[in-house]
Amino acid sequence: MANDITSINSNRSQLSSNQSSSLKGRNEAKEGNSGESTNIAAGSDRVTLTNTASRLKDIEQQLSDTSSIDSERVTQVQSAISNGDYVVDADRIADKMLAFEDYMNK
Repeated sequence: MANDITSINSNRSQLSSNQSSSLKGRNEAKEGNSGESTNIAAGSDRVTLTNTASRLKDIEQQLSDTSSIDSERVTQVQSAISNGDYVVDADRIADKMLAFEDYMNK
């Protein structure tokens, strides 16, 4: 799952003249009070990913590259069905459905 952040800077560039002058006034007030200059550079924002975030991104990519279908198991079940050896255990299926329903209601 990715977050789209491509429009962040375009939103900043759309500040109205009132907002821009308000920011300028606040910065001038800061300079007057502290004697230090405050620089606000447009487009100077930077995003840094932590090691954990980078590792999670790598894991997500690996998972998306792998198949969630066990082809060997599918072949076994198909063979059992075609041979007439596949037995449906209705009690087991009912138990699993009830357990799932119980899990979803918690």
